[in-house]
Amino acid sequence: MNQSKLLEGGNVFKGADKQPLTQRIATADVESTVDYIEKITGLDFTKEKDLDDKKPVKWLGTTGRKEDPDGTFERNSSGDLDLSVDANEVDKRTFADKLISQFGKENIKLSGDNVHWKVPINGDSANGFVQADFMFSANPKFQQGSMISGGGEYRGEHRHIILSSIARAKNMKYSPKHGLLNPQTDELLPNGNDWNQIAKELLGQTATVKDIRSVDAILTYIKKLPNYEELVAGARETLGKQGIELPKANQIESYQPGSIGWMRQLIEIVK
Repeated sequence: MNQSKLLEGGNVFKGADKQPLTQRIATADVESTVDYIEKITGLDFTKEKDLDDKKPVKWLGTTGRKEDPDGTFERNSSGDLDLSVDANEVDKRTFADKLISQFGKENIKLSGDNVHWKVPINGDSANGFVQADFMFSANPKFQQGSMISGGGEYRGEHRHIILSSIARAKNMKYSPKHGLLNPQTDELLPNGNDWNQIAKELLGQTATVKDIRSVDAILTYIKKLPNYEELVAGARETLGKQGIELPKANQIESYQPGSIGWMRQLIEIVK
């Protein structure tokens, strides 16, 4: 199963010919479009910034983050606007009804924990429309960490596949919606929805949330561990079907005793 489908809405607005009524949005147009959304909804999506990339933490996935020097539209745009909403503070049904009263049922859809709006880019329908996905969560901090975008050849869903593979190898279950679970009961493990704790449980006690933000970061951390192949075995099979090959242990450079990598391995062995 594609675990990212648990988190993303897909394209829900289509015409009679089944063609999408929304389009990709250029990164340069994201901020002004979100500003329009904030004025309509009365919600803030921009004030709190991520400490690493300085982007708003409520902009999920690739929203406003695709900035590639090659200048191509594909690498400098997002398919939709994924926005985090705290379900403890905002009622989803009330929120949706307010938008429906203003823009009509044809422009507002509900699915699972999400409300979708066919919103005019930059607040002007002459610019076309983009799908805005308001993603409601009772634990928005976990949601925001779960929907960190991918990078390079890897997408966000690939990160979830890697994390799930590592969890299975350590007799745990990983859910992109809930966190680390007991594989027999599906009960949340202690602090299993805290990203720093998830990093330590899956990667090792020296790991932090930065080590788990992307596939590249995860592989960099675990590739020197003696059980690397075991950790990625499940992901290797799943990603292989998509034509994505993870590096093998014998492709990874060795390291000298006394180095950081050597110390990390020693900690993993004795902990």
